[in-house]
Amino acid sequence: MKWTAVLPAALALPCHGYQPLARDGSASPPASSQCKCSPVDSCWPSTQKWSSLNQTVSGRLIKVVPPGAVCYPSFNGIPTADPAKCAVVAAQWTNSTWMADQPTIPMTTHFSNNTCEPNLVGGGGPPAGCPDQCLQGFLSPYAILAESANHIKAGVNFARQHNLRIVIRNTGHDFMGRSSGWGALVINTHRLNSIEFDNKKLSDGHTGGTVKIGAGVMFQDVYPKAWAKNLDVLGGECPTVGMAGGFVQGGGQGPLSGIYGVGSDQAVSFDVVLANGDLVTANDKKNSDLFWALKGGGMGTFGVVTSATFKTYPKVPVVGMTLIIADQGDKFWEGVRIWYTQASKYTEKGMYHWYSMADGFLQVQPMVAPNLTVAEFNAVINPLLAQLTAANVSFTASPVQSFPKFGDLYNAMWEKTHWASGASIHWGGRMVSQRDVRERGDGIVAAYRAMSDKYPGQVLFGGHLVNPGNKVKDPQQKISAVHPVWRDTADIEVFLYLPPPCQNTEQKAESERRVTRELGEILRNATPYSAVYPNEGDINEPNWQSAFWGSVYPKVLKIKNKYDPEDVFWAKASTGSEGWAVRSDLKLCKV
Repeated sequence: MKWTAVLPAALALPCHGYQPLARDGSASPPASSQCKCSPVDSCWPSTQKWSSLNQTVSGRLIKVVPPGAVCYPSFNGIPTADPAKCAVVAAQWTNSTWMADQPTIPMTTHFSNNTCEPNLVGGGGPPAGCPDQCLQGFLSPYAILAESANHIKAGVNFARQHNLRIVIRNTGHDFMGRSSGWGALVINTHRLNSIEFDNKKLSDGHTGGTVKIGAGVMFQDVYPKAWAKNLDVLGGECPTVGMAGGFVQGGGQGPLSGIYGVGSDQAVSFDVVLANGDLVTANDKKNSDLFWALKGGGMGTFGVVTSATFKTYPKVPVVGMTLIIADQGDKFWEGVRIWYTQASKYTEKGMYHWYSMADGFLQVQPMVAPNLTVAEFNAVINPLLAQLTAANVSFTASPVQSFPKFGDLYNAMWEKTHWASGASIHWGGRMVSQRDVRERGDGIVAAYRAMSDKYPGQVLFGGHLVNPGNKVKDPQQKISAVHPVWRDTADIEVFLYLPPPCQNTEQKAESERRVTRELGEILRNATPYSAVYPNEGDINEPNWQSAFWGSVYPKVLKIKNKYDPEDVFWAKASTGSEGWAVRSDLKLCKV
């Protein structure tokens, strides 16, 4: 399955482009202090000013043309059709590494308003049945492809001086649309890709070393270098996620979280450009409140991270296995119930189960058991297999394999079909607590079934049975600014709603309503003691402050207001965003 994201209902506009107009049909009026300045306002910087910014950033400012424009007759009135280039774009569209290297487009095309998409089946032109029109959509008109902290400082200063919206974009691997925004100046950090390992021990007792990475480094960049040194870093399973950006600023989790904690627990230091344009270091000695807030307290809202330093660990042996349950009706869901309700048994041993699921098919590939022997793994898993057999559930289990280090398991066993990009899918999710699984496990599985039955063939599930608090407790919330449920999870789950192509305004709004008010409500009612991972959920989540951050939210909001009192940075449903909203004409304005 392809993992992508959800678009706010207020932005559900016609496919393949949008030109914002005032209500009377004329161009929008000039922006004021109540709105960020947009391309249709008289306050928008002149061509000369953009040219001056380009000189300041050493020619790294680009005027954005969507890559799919070559599949259409024109873009913004300029002829763009090029069949040969279109075939290349169509071939690369689902390649997440290629997509990450683009200046602005998101891997979830919903957040660009599906603008200028190629026809993947025919190899050129727009998708069948969609408008033969390529406009700006929700994409930003300008982007800085930063190669240094000075480029980022120049971009932040320019945006602040001209009252422009800022969008921070690294890889575009963003389930919730925070790295896209019409009328913004995009600061693209993807080309900050330095990696430096250090064996120096830390004062907190950490026995491993560290790695300092540029903001653009993805897991597929740092993993091989660490594994070659017989080291591990705690990261996610998807290779094109940026380690220093939204991942750590939203908390982050991965296959080794059962023994090393939340992703944000691993951060040692950040270099970050603040709203006033200063480049500062944030660690436990300098700007320590900002350091804490950047560790899980909100993405795209405190500043632009230029580099970050994380803990490394000596390699540990791991054991892995794949489980597939393929059956029908009651038998299938009974198999899911047997597997799911034993989550506490897996997670208390530090295990991690990555899974994808649709009605009739559950694939757990793989189960990851760091620092366990095959015998210890079997002691946990064999009772599960025996119960599935006794229930006459159809399943297959791969041979249990032992590997000397996690990297070997990752390369040999991981299910990779979901590593693609370019799909338009609506997202929701839930960070299901151990308490809810213990007390309501049967009901949670019944909720998954009810969601699947409500829209047959349109609802998929994926997730991670893992508890980052298994070995790393933080009862006083001193390590990371994450929701307390992070330390008591059983399942970090997502659900996907698959809409039909080429939706119009009303159809998009209806899809979002189904995700938030119908499917999401079923899951919220089944898990009253749970939360939501702020990187993997519904961007329209009700009461998102509580759902994403819980009791830590007042503290992170105070820090946001300290370092960015004028709201230079903004990202939807992120810390401090409640004072602003994107209007129906796409302008970002105070509420």
